[in-house]
Amino acid sequence: MQKLMDALSKELPGVLAVAVVTVEDGLSIAEVSRRKGIETAAASAYLASIVKSNGKAIGLLADDEVTDDILITTSRYHFIIRHTPDQPFFIFVMTTKDEWLGKARLLMKRFELELSRFSAELIEQFRQASD
Repeated sequence: MQKLMDALSKELPGVLAVAVVTVEDGLSIAEVSRRKGIETAAASAYLASIVKSNGKAIGLLADDEVTDDILITTSRYHFIIRHTPDQPFFIFVMTTKDEWLGKARLLMKRFELELSRFSAELIEQFRQASD
């Protein structure tokens, strides 16, 4: 997974941080920070709570809908969170505001497919850890 995150971070010049994070507990499985001072691992738990809250809110507002992405923008950054309900993790990307958002989303989808091969392995690890 770390190699995939390294590759994703190199695909976009405006990427500042990327991570694969467990939904259940917010632990960062793999991460890359391309700028000093970004606390990706520390932010992961908060991002997991956003993913969980988003799922509940969408369920209340639009029964049959599934979120493609969660996008948070500030005056300087894009924060993109991609999670599919059947996966025990989500992908987080932080870019500069100048980065092409469409390309970032397309790359996240591509890497999500590659990461999904690891989901069965992750689920098994969580089961073993909870037993």
